[in-house]
Amino acid sequence: METIARTLHIPKNHRITFTLPHRIPVGQAEVILVIHSSLETPKISKDDALLKLAGTLKNSSRFGGDSVQLQRQMRQEWDG
Repeated sequence: METIARTLHIPKNHRITFTLPHRIPVGQAEVILVIHSSLETPKISKDDALLKLAGTLKNSSRFGGDSVQLQRQMRQEWDG
């Protein structure tokens, strides 16, 4: 027995689809669907949303390193 939890949006037509992981064997299986509708999308302010992004590109191979040098390279690409 394996438990797989997914948070899904229930559309107006009430149809949901999702793909099972490859580790689930092919063949007949009993599937139990549990609906816990009290899940609420957390409300975050625009400021908090922006703060969550802060520092996410720091270790990026494309955007890491010297930010001033990166800006100069991008401007050179735009100017042609």
